[in-house]
Amino acid sequence: MKKIIKVMIKKLYFLYNYLPFNNLYEIRGGVKIYNNGKILKGCKFKCHGTGNKIILKDSGFIRNSMFFIKGNNNVIEIDSDGGITNAHFWIEDSNNRIVIGKNTNLCGSIHLACIEGTEIHIGDDCLFSSDIVFRTGDSHSLLDLQGNRINPSSDIVIGNHVWIGHRVTINKGVNISKDNMIGTGAIVTKSFNEQGTVIAGVPAKIVKRDIQWCAERV
Repeated sequence: MKKIIKVMIKKLYFLYNYLPFNNLYEIRGGVKIYNNGKILKGCKFKCHGTGNKIILKDSGFIRNSMFFIKGNNNVIEIDSDGGITNAHFWIEDSNNRIVIGKNTNLCGSIHLACIEGTEIHIGDDCLFSSDIVFRTGDSHSLLDLQGNRINPSSDIVIGNHVWIGHRVTINKGVNISKDNMIGTGAIVTKSFNEQGTVIAGVPAKIVKRDIQWCAERV
């Protein structure tokens, strides 16, 4: 019986997602959208290129969000559970990847920009506030006096169970280990491999150790 109910709920999800004007699609070229049960409301898909994939796994919701892809063979993958509100998934160039783990919640006005064949990987059980920016590159070239480029793009990796506060910026090449908290307004320009810390400031540094966090007010 439970299996039958689950199948019926999924069918209702798909019907809801394709109500007229609920979501907007501008697809030029080849993109495959796999939705295994996400509720979509007020989302926009603008995809130009070939071989691109958007993979939305079982359960959870995505509201008022933009999926922009301009290039080839790019992937956006969002795992099961969790909720996403007012996020911009922005990919330019080819062979980029944005991955969101299980039960991760993005709560509002979040910009994830991936360029030049890089990856943004966010782990399971993460909690993001609002006005957060991730960028794997600078969008333009910085050169030395001989004309050689000195600002290559680089991956961003966020471990499991990381809480990111309001107005945080995560720059290219940053890795954050699991079980950390990043404080309001921090600009993170380097990686942090310790676990159980509070990271804050401009530029960000560890301001407290031996902490743990939970989403509930206990």
